[in-house]
Amino acid sequence: MKKIFVLLVAVATMFAQDVFAQQKPAQTEEQKAAAKARREQLMQTRLELLKSELTLTDEQFAKFDPVYRKYRSEIQMVTKGNREARTKKDSITNENALKVLSARLANQILVSTVKQRYVMIFAEVIEPLQVMKLYKVDERVSREANNVLKAREAASSSDKR
Repeated sequence: MKKIFVLLVAVATMFAQDVFAQQKPAQTEEQKAAAKARREQLMQTRLELLKSELTLTDEQFAKFDPVYRKYRSEIQMVTKGNREARTKKDSITNENALKVLSARLANQILVSTVKQRYVMIFAEVIEPLQVMKLYKVDERVSREANNVLKAREAASSSDKR
């Protein structure tokens, strides 16, 4: 379990590099392919962790994999689409604080809506107790990946100073 979690953190770190690379205006096809490969590697790591944590059978996992990929894609679309919600703490001023807060709350509602919709979809491919555990583990993985991204960003910004 710890090995998979450490692997997830390592992949998230690679993913963080990908995120920063995407902020550059022009990416070559080679860079885009490498970024896509890192995203797929992160997804594979997430899926391996979930298979282990949820104790999914091979049959369950075969059904679960495409549903989970679609779920993560929808979550990512919701969170990427709300640029205001992703405003960094040091960029928030009195003038934009309420707008950022409102955007973040709206983002939480949208994410919760996607999660709520997928409860029954997941229940069609895995057991209800596994669905409960899925949301708990997925939240933990997302939080840890976020922490890795923030640490990476902080290290990157301190290197620039």
